[in-house]
Amino acid sequence: MMHFANPSIDGPCLAELREVGVLPPDLIERIDERLGRPETGALNAFLLAGADLIPEGAWLTWLIRRHGCHRFGRVQWHRDTATWAKEASPAEGNLPYRACADGALLVAVLRPDAMPATMRRWPGTRLHGAAATLRELRDLHEQWRQIT
Repeated sequence: MMHFANPSIDGPCLAELREVGVLPPDLIERIDERLGRPETGALNAFLLAGADLIPEGAWLTWLIRRHGCHRFGRVQWHRDTATWAKEASPAEGNLPYRACADGALLVAVLRPDAMPATMRRWPGTRLHGAAATLRELRDLHEQWRQIT
């Protein structure tokens, strides 16, 4: 497996995903192969590259049961999203994709461990962590990139 450019940031989350069985060794190997076995990289890119390989049920269960996220229905690009997509997608990988009636933001969570950074990015705004599949996250990241 590749070495992380920021092991102190990415290592604990990877360890948790291994521990709960979301990323067993054979799956890690398949994703690493899909990426072309890079020497270094980031966990976010690794997870998004595995969007078609990592089982949705295990991923969503991890976000919901372990990190208190909620499944609000399919996560998809919404016209509100363009409001926040004024720069490159956030390094932590969590993306707001919809405004709630009460002014809070629904945030598609890639990295629950990075929610404090996401909160700092949108200060004074309540955020609701949305459990999104990795495919939904991959698509949301791609659409975000297309408009920035």
